[in-house]
Amino acid sequence: MFDKERQSINFLNPIITSSDVWGNAYAWLFNIGKYLLVTVEVIVLGVFFARFILDKQNNDLTESVNDKVVLLSNEAWIQNTVKFENFQRLVVDVSKIRENQGLKSSTVSEILSGIPSALHLETFSLTGNRVSLHILATSLGTIKNYEFALKQNISYKEVMFNITKKAETYEVRVSFKIEE
Repeated sequence: MFDKERQSINFLNPIITSSDVWGNAYAWLFNIGKYLLVTVEVIVLGVFFARFILDKQNNDLTESVNDKVVLLSNEAWIQNTVKFENFQRLVVDVSKIRENQGLKSSTVSEILSGIPSALHLETFSLTGNRVSLHILATSLGTIKNYEFALKQNISYKEVMFNITKKAETYEVRVSFKIEE
């Protein structure tokens, strides 16, 4: 039989080594440069689409901040904030006063419960150990009984009554000191 040499068809371009600069640049551009170009294009497209995502997040954040600014600039909110700050200052003041001053609630309760129900208390003042009362009454006898009770109480000293009559009522100013 016949021995034939096998022949192949090669579609690849032959590797040519060029010795000039343009030839080397051409070879580099089409062999390595095309991969760099594709990589740069992928990065640029990634940044382009990331910009859409970041812009949406920025717009959502801006909208959220603007909504909160509108909420905080509401007149009712501002008034409530002022009230809350005032309450905080009041609590601080009360705690300072409480540290420096003893409680006198039992003394005040004792004085107020000692006033007969026929007498109408207008004002009450307790400064240190000095008490001042402004009372309205319709009966002089009730006033005299209350005066007698205060003067007999050993917890009170320097009891003073000032009675004035106005139409059908008596206006009474009482002052005394609490014995400690």
